[in-house]
Amino acid sequence: MDRDERHDRSERAERLTQYLTELQNRIDPRSLELLMRLLRELSTSPAVHGGTYELGMGPEEKELFTPALQAELLVLFGLLTSQDERVVVDLGDSPHAKGMKVLVPQDRAEDPDFLLRHKQRVAADAEQRERDRREVEGIARASGMEP
Repeated sequence: MDRDERHDRSERAERLTQYLTELQNRIDPRSLELLMRLLRELSTSPAVHGGTYELGMGPEEKELFTPALQAELLVLFGLLTSQDERVVVDLGDSPHAKGMKVLVPQDRAEDPDFLLRHKQRVAADAEQRERDRREVEGIARASGMEP
């Protein structure tokens, strides 16, 4: 790792630490605890490399995971993984992206073509997951197991 990379990591770590300190003063401890757990989970998921990932949460956690908290998680994830400035964008109400928020480079946040391609990728990923789920259920049934 060269000097510039160390400086970038140090700068990102400082921004993340500062944001976490501010966040501690703004949200309740249970929500902060959930954010930290989800951030740890995300940091080892395919989302780190631009993939999609479904978070595992119980009913109480889902209730805590408000749109505002979702946006905070994206901001933290961006601070953790990205070298450039990122902003949270709502993808709108398309079938597979209803209420979905994503983290995008600041200069692309107003680019409708970029956002449309992002929605299309989200839709394609969701459709593939659904096909995979149906196939696994079919295999389970054929094997005499309950899906």
